[in-house]
Amino acid sequence: MDSDFGIPRELSDLQKHRALYEPEIPPCLQGTTVRVEFGDATTAADASGSHTISRSFPHTYGHPLAHFLRATAQVLAAQIITEHPPFRVGIVFCGRQSPGGHNVIWGLHSALKIHNPKSILLGFLGGTDGLFAQKTLEITDDILSTYKNQGGYDLLGRTKDQIRTTEQVTAALNTCRALKLDGLVIIGGVTSNMDAAQLAEIFAEAKCPTKVVGVPVTLNGDLKNQFVETNVGFDTICKVLIISHMFWSLVMLRNDFYAYCGKTNVDYIDHLTIVGLMGDVGSIGCRLLRQNAMKFLIDDVYRNPGPLQFDGPGSDAKTVTLCVEDQDYMGRIKKLQGYLEKVRNIVKPGCPQDVLKAALSSMASVTEVLSVMSAPSFNSQTLI
Repeated sequence: MDSDFGIPRELSDLQKHRALYEPEIPPCLQGTTVRVEFGDATTAADASGSHTISRSFPHTYGHPLAHFLRATAQVLAAQIITEHPPFRVGIVFCGRQSPGGHNVIWGLHSALKIHNPKSILLGFLGGTDGLFAQKTLEITDDILSTYKNQGGYDLLGRTKDQIRTTEQVTAALNTCRALKLDGLVIIGGVTSNMDAAQLAEIFAEAKCPTKVVGVPVTLNGDLKNQFVETNVGFDTICKVLIISHMFWSLVMLRNDFYAYCGKTNVDYIDHLTIVGLMGDVGSIGCRLLRQNAMKFLIDDVYRNPGPLQFDGPGSDAKTVTLCVEDQDYMGRIKKLQGYLEKVRNIVKPGCPQDVLKAALSSMASVTEVLSVMSAPSFNSQTLI
């Protein structure tokens, strides 16, 4: 993906509103004094696999769990750390972008500076490619100013999703040694955190002082256990991003747009249906959504959250369906036929596998949408 690489951006009114939010810091992480208690040794979730895991991770498996304590906790065995030397930490985006990535950088930068103003946070530009090539950007308050609480990974960008081959691991090791990093933070999903675990083991074996930390940031909600309630970004995905993604897809595709989310394929939204022809960004539908974005997204879309219930007025309201119609019915029929003809010309024997895969996925989604919309129960819904 393209990256602004820390260039200050012009924010919309909605983005400025989001930027005002101050995330709540857990009591155990507040202040400059760190209180930590070391508990039992780490074990495998499945005891039958502990032997295999311990053989694969002999240097990192079985270390004690670290419990951070709030200031009022009375634990005799707790270690209290009040002096903090300056640290040099690198941070890199891996995997698919997800909400919360920029806030992880913001939070880490704030913590480093609070504990020691001389600490340095280096962001790797262009994901793991930047990590391998030692392309860095020093994170500052000015750089973060227009990225706080904003989605995407465009502050640093990302490219490849893995640190796995011998060449890649060697390049990451050389970078950490050359930059004299005390820590390397890898932001990503399941694959990225698997790579982080393997990298930590290799670094320990090579006696590299850099500590590797994986942060579970993914829209899938599949990185959780008894210690992690949910991964960064999943809550936002449930509430907002699936809806805004539809709108942005509409803007980028600039063609007929039909979107449907039901319990069959998105279990955290009951029903959201968008119907209409929006040929360009200036169309009535897009203009309506853009002009009323804050009210629409905040007040209306969340009115029927399905299994994930939210507090507040309207939490028990009925399903809302948004319908934006265009009067040029036959013109749209002809336009649709034109698109189908283009698909026939592009997707034929000999076309690339990626083209065939994309066509199958898109046509399957369109078929599902049309099947739902053709059902009698769909036409009986209230349109606004």
